[in-house]
Amino acid sequence: MPDFSVEGIARSYILAVGSHDLNAVETLLSEDFVATFAGTTLDKAGWTTALKRLLPALVRNEIRDVFTAQDRVCIVYDFTTNTAAGAVRCIELLTINADKIRETELVLDRVAFAPVNEALKAQVPPAQ
Repeated sequence: MPDFSVEGIARSYILAVGSHDLNAVETLLSEDFVATFAGTTLDKAGWTTALKRLLPALVRNEIRDVFTAQDRVCIVYDFTTNTAAGAVRCIELLTINADKIRETELVLDRVAFAPVNEALKAQVPPAQ
């Protein structure tokens, strides 16, 4: 039986990303979803596009800790990659309303994550 608690929804989201199940991810996000990362704000379509770009490097997500307060969840996880970066510790701050993720803010060490971006750029042929 699905867990519709704020913690259950957050866990389902992180694990769906880690298992490359973008259909499940899209189901968990509200239509007016907003993501913030490194000073950039993305809507649902922009966020899922960004996730798709990362999937070739993502092996899995390993949840380390989950903290909740009413409709807010702080989830700490390792974004485990097949790159020189290995596992990069990430923190997402989620707001959940009506059993959907309304908002997320992703926090990570961009220097530790740099090898992931480099590996992904090397896989994509340059635009002509």
